[in-house]
Amino acid sequence: MKKISIIFILFLCISISFEAKSQSFVGLRGGINIPSVNYTNFVRGPIVTGFRNEFFIAPSFGVSYRNMQSEKIGVQIDLNYSTKGWGQLTLLETNTFITRINYLELPFYLHWQLIGKKKLKFFVDAGVYVAWALSAEQEIANDVDLVENQIIYSVEKDNRGDFGIYAGAGVSYDFSIFILQLDGNFKSGFANILPVNPFIKENPPISTNQVPSVQLSVLFPISKD
Repeated sequence: MKKISIIFILFLCISISFEAKSQSFVGLRGGINIPSVNYTNFVRGPIVTGFRNEFFIAPSFGVSYRNMQSEKIGVQIDLNYSTKGWGQLTLLETNTFITRINYLELPFYLHWQLIGKKKLKFFVDAGVYVAWALSAEQEIANDVDLVENQIIYSVEKDNRGDFGIYAGAGVSYDFSIFILQLDGNFKSGFANILPVNPFIKENPPISTNQVPSVQLSVLFPISKD
């Protein structure tokens, strides 16, 4: 998958350098994440620790730049403040831990306007993203002293960098002075957010971000070649 990402980045660079009639846009975007982390059962001390996800909603917002190389295809880069993390439900379903990790995130992707009329268009996006953890916090829903199977994340001790693939689809409408867009997207991470030590099996062997999101964007034209 990492090789696919590298090839995709090269393809994006070629697309940007391609000289054709183009139009550029800048905009604002905001929406919600429903984040989770891809954990598996793992050895924690003398026992095998199970994991149950508890989903929650988190914010994501930022700015966008899009360059359309033609009426159908272009490239886009976003700069987002995005909250990820996971919710963990104890095995007896008696307590919930919500871990929020706040990232500065940079998705970079191709934007295809597949079908539609002059104003209303349907599109798909595909690309990659990189992110850096800025801060983290944890919320315990019930008993603070009940720490069954709790996993702790710390920006000081754990992996702050994240990268992966980005895919999305949606609909947009051109109001001439701006474009209003609604899309759903999914980011699947490659990097473990918790360090893995084969000699000390306190952390799960896999801990990658998996984030579906719904976003609303407003894009304003700034240039046309």
